[in-house]
Amino acid sequence: MNKKLLHYSQSCSLHLKDNFGRQALLLFSFLFLSFSAMAQGPGCPNVNAGPDVEIDCGDPCVDLTASFLDTGETTSYEVTSIPFDPPFPFTGGTPVSVNTDDVWSPAIPLPFDFCFFGETYSEMVIGSNAVISFDLTNNPPNGYCSWSFDESIPDPNLFFTTIFGPYMDINPAVTGSGQINYAVFGDAPCRTMVVNFPGIPYFGSACSGLDLTSQVVIYETTNVIEVYVENRPAGCSWNDGNAVLGIQNQDGTLGYTPPGRNTGDWSATDEAWRFTPNGASNVVFSWLDSNGDVIGTDPTINVCPTDPTTTYTAQAVYTNCNGDIITETDEVVVTRVDGFTVDLGPDQELCEAQSYDITAEITGGNPADATFLWNTGETTQTITVTTSGTYTVDVTIGTCTVTESVDINFNELPVIELGDNIETCFDVPVILDASPSNYNPADATYEWSLDGVVIAGETNPTLTVTQYGMYSVVVNVSDCEATDELTVAQAPLAVSLGDDFTTCFENTVTLTAEAIDFDPTNATFEWSLDGVVIAGETSSTLEITEIGVYTVTATLGSCTATDSVEVSFRDDLEVSLGADFQTCPNEPQTLTATTTEEGATYQWYLNGTLLANETNSTLEFSVEVGTVGTQTYTVVMSVGGCSGEDSIDIMLYDVGQCVISEGLSPNGDGYNDNLDLTFLNDRTGIRKLQIFNRLGTLVYEQNNYTNQWRGQDKDSNDLTTGTYFYVIDFVGTDAVYGAQATGWIYLNQEAN
Repeated sequence: MNKKLLHYSQSCSLHLKDNFGRQALLLFSFLFLSFSAMAQGPGCPNVNAGPDVEIDCGDPCVDLTASFLDTGETTSYEVTSIPFDPPFPFTGGTPVSVNTDDVWSPAIPLPFDFCFFGETYSEMVIGSNAVISFDLTNNPPNGYCSWSFDESIPDPNLFFTTIFGPYMDINPAVTGSGQINYAVFGDAPCRTMVVNFPGIPYFGSACSGLDLTSQVVIYETTNVIEVYVENRPAGCSWNDGNAVLGIQNQDGTLGYTPPGRNTGDWSATDEAWRFTPNGASNVVFSWLDSNGDVIGTDPTINVCPTDPTTTYTAQAVYTNCNGDIITETDEVVVTRVDGFTVDLGPDQELCEAQSYDITAEITGGNPADATFLWNTGETTQTITVTTSGTYTVDVTIGTCTVTESVDINFNELPVIELGDNIETCFDVPVILDASPSNYNPADATYEWSLDGVVIAGETNPTLTVTQYGMYSVVVNVSDCEATDELTVAQAPLAVSLGDDFTTCFENTVTLTAEAIDFDPTNATFEWSLDGVVIAGETSSTLEITEIGVYTVTATLGSCTATDSVEVSFRDDLEVSLGADFQTCPNEPQTLTATTTEEGATYQWYLNGTLLANETNSTLEFSVEVGTVGTQTYTVVMSVGGCSGEDSIDIMLYDVGQCVISEGLSPNGDGYNDNLDLTFLNDRTGIRKLQIFNRLGTLVYEQNNYTNQWRGQDKDSNDLTTGTYFYVIDFVGTDAVYGAQATGWIYLNQEAN
């Protein structure tokens, strides 16, 4: 038999749907009511804390084990076989592909976000060849659903983003065929989309009498997929009998199938498979105690309850791909079955500094047969306690131990603090506050006294003080009393003008009477200079222009305070002209007065004589030829009313005109005894001096030369009288000679 690839018209599909809708509406409404009773499917978020448990004194601890559906992100899946127990009927849902072969259904909105291979989908299409696809682009609604294939999952030639449930060529157009249908069951957060293929015949006469019955269930939140196959016979020759059960991703590169259920001619009866997302887990499991606190995160936990009944809660928190958080819980009750009971009495509220006796009263047992162990370490039936806490006792009779606890709370004494003794001039209100820091002030009573006498009518937590003396207060809360007292005395008023200081009055100088621990705006001030009152100066600041001793007297209420400060001229002004030096005749020089002071003025002197019009910080000069002796330059720097000075001595070099000598007579008379090039070394720096005889032979050499040559050779022997030639290499470039100087010098040795 040949099967043609048909194209269905829109009008035909609509006609079939309309006819079916009128015939099946009543039946579907009836069946849907039945489906609604089966709202919870096995792939829903769930947790089971296990059965309730009883324990006794001989075995006071028990393991609790919870089970929950563990799921993950939909980046990968785990395929598992599950019992064939379809959670929903195969019939009664909304029909699709009625009497139509090889067609995709209209777009079907999903009532919940469904995650599949890492993407989120909100609609689907059902193919009449037992497939469900979320790819409405490549598998367009009402479009052609291909039947021919021989590829295995995964393969890009198979439908993208599709559940194959199982995919094979079936024909719902055969008369008497079951109807492909879908239905939504359950309530958020675990609704299910159920798609049924009930009794759909195989295509073609070669497969006569064979039909497929299967159900696909997809779950909200967990994104689990279940495929239930009631009947899928093998042995049909059409399309080689091919069928495939599984899922495939968005580009056909990843897919999952159960063992033996990839493309081929296989048979299945009453089998079911679950595809569970197993990427990064999206479930957080925890055990909670009766207070809701987390006590464990493993499904199995060992507990040792001490109360007669204790409830534990298993909790599984699921995070869906769309961010929804679903919390599932289940409780298990652990009951202790003991032979006797212990009573420590009710919890107690007592006052601090008291004591309380706790007795372990036994019912159903003889105290004489019992041993006692308190969490304080004591072993008597009665203990005396003085501190707040939970007191626990283990009472053992035979092999049975019962644990009981009681809370004893010693209420704190009121914590009050009037503060340190107060010194005041009553220039501002003085308010004492006895409000307890550990209680609501309104819950306390107050009694104030002055010098031991109760102040009538003063019952508030605060008291405004107007007299000097000793104040005390008694504060009572629930018969717990606290007292405190302080002394209010006249304050020794203090005012400060700061330390004595020096100034040049180059800027405005203002004295400020710093008020110590009082508000200066409430005080009056009187200023004086060297004991004479300065009229009209009554503020806390005074602008001054003279040196002397300044005194201020501050008056506040009945309190006064005085302070003085001496203001002097500065004597620490520093200015520097640098070190003394030598110079050549008529060589330009510049002196610079260096100082850290700002706004200074300058006056220059030469040998004590004022240099007119020289008022800058620099002085340009030169020493004339023939000047004899030391020239002393002095600068006087002034800042405001202060001054400082420095002097420098300047002399001409011993070498006459600062030229290289042409004659040397080393006879020890102090004149021309050596070749003195100090002026060149100071000016430019001499790297090396070389002396050659008239034959060009190097007879003397000296690095870093100043004045070492006195007519000797390299071995320190005296050279003979005669003309010699020199080469001088400079460190830099000399202003006169350049980088190198050459010339001759006549050596006249003293005759022996």
